Amino acid sequence: MSNNLYSHIDGRRDLVIDDKLSSISKDLEAVVFDLDGTLTDSIGNILKCTAHTFEFYKLPKPDDKQIMSTIGLELSEALTSLLPEDKKSLGKQITKDYREIFSAHKEYQIDVLFDGIEPLLKTLRDRNIKIGYASGRSMTGIKRTLDATFLGDYCDGICAGSEVPSKPNPLMMQTVCQRLNVNVNKVLGVGDSGLDIKMYQNAGCFSLGVQTGVWSGDALTKLKPNILLKGVGDLTAYFN
Repeated sequence: MSNNLYSHIDGRRDLVIDDKLSSISKDLEAVVFDLDGTLTDSIGNILKCTAHTFEFYKLPKPDDKQIMSTIGLELSEALTSLLPEDKKSLGKQITKDYREIFSAHKEYQIDVLFDGIEPLLKTLRDRNIKIGYASGRSMTGIKRTLDATFLGDYCDGICAGSEVPSKPNPLMMQTVCQRLNVNVNKVLGVGDSGLDIKMYQNAGCFSLGVQTGVWSGDALTKLKPNILLKGVGDLTAYFN
């Protein structure tokens, strides 16, 4: 594959676009977060489990950038897209085995959160801003992380990739906003990938890109998110 397919992964990760943030933050009813690469430092575990699964099937292992380019999609869609054309029919079975391999290896399930997240969530709570999660994971996968960390203490609504079409289809964001009982145009969506930003834009909410996951700041800038920060913990300062 041509390297330009992965141009969104390479580039600067220290860019800041925050001129609209103060005005946006005044009327927010909710903030909705992606998980992998946004709140959880889990990209490495996804790469390892995907490689393990392909090795189990004795299939050519996708390189890391190939795998990273699918993160954010619903799992079955992501894994199927990585299969050779003559093996696409294995998509459902390889997804089942990925989940079994993930469940059998505790080292893949370690939830490491990025710095500064709990102060941010406390600040949102203090301001009566609702908190939601919209992830390409299954509902089981989302709840596992929420139960294992303090994220579960700050949760007003969830929508999982197993319930709706994959990002950037806006239905995931629309669904979580319905569950939060908020107006979508008064919601800030936070994510690390182009799939996240496009979903937020398609849904009609505000978008914030962070540079801790798959996409670089240079690549996210081209999508014109309302806000771009280095990491999600940096958002707290704009509410103080």
